[in-house]
Amino acid sequence: MKIAFVAGFFNPVKEALDEVYSGHLKNGAVVWIPQEEVNTLPPPRAVNLREFASQFLDRIQNAESVLILLAIPTGQEWVESSIWQIVERGVNNNPDLSFFDVLPFRDASDRAGVLGAIKTFVLPIIATIGPEKIRARVAQGKILCVSCDTKTRIFESLRRAGFADEAIESCFEEEIVKSGKNSNLMDLFTERSKQYQHILYAWDGGLRYFHPKVKKKFSKPFEARTAAKVVERFKEWITEGD
Repeated sequence: MKIAFVAGFFNPVKEALDEVYSGHLKNGAVVWIPQEEVNTLPPPRAVNLREFASQFLDRIQNAESVLILLAIPTGQEWVESSIWQIVERGVNNNPDLSFFDVLPFRDASDRAGVLGAIKTFVLPIIATIGPEKIRARVAQGKILCVSCDTKTRIFESLRRAGFADEAIESCFEEEIVKSGKNSNLMDLFTERSKQYQHILYAWDGGLRYFHPKVKKKFSKPFEARTAAKVVERFKEWITEGD
């Protein structure tokens, strides 16, 4: 997946992104990182590094190509080196990453520059998966989605993978399990199998191994370490033959 991070710019740039790349903002191909919120005058202009680190280190795990557009106001040149420290941590954890770059901007209001850089980066066209596509495979009932409360939710990964909000609302049910409090998880799955025929299960965050005897209680179980990976497998099944 290609991801463009837009970090530390003024709100007019966000408004431009909303106009041109609203779908990509929604599915996570474009990630907006605001400036630090501090009650001082004049208002601060540095990017929120904590939010950038959280978003970047999460998203880069499943990225193939990453571009970071970074606003660096005069007098705050230290921001670029701080961003690179975070970038290097994430890049080292993803051997499949084929491209990454940090593109600095001196004007935090440069709408045209930001839009032009994203256009050159060439994000993929959004192909939305609606309820009818899912119902061609899962004729009735909802699909249970289970993940850990400390990791990316499966619902979020579904949106990033191009599933329409209408499809998520009508075809999926989400259950979040607390990390470290899942000793009865297989009992929970056994009970849920009476209501759901399909399950998407992401075990990252310390959740329990999906026991084969319990897994067989579902007509079509999908499991993987991360929400992104289990959604990828489910999407391949849904779109098989396209």
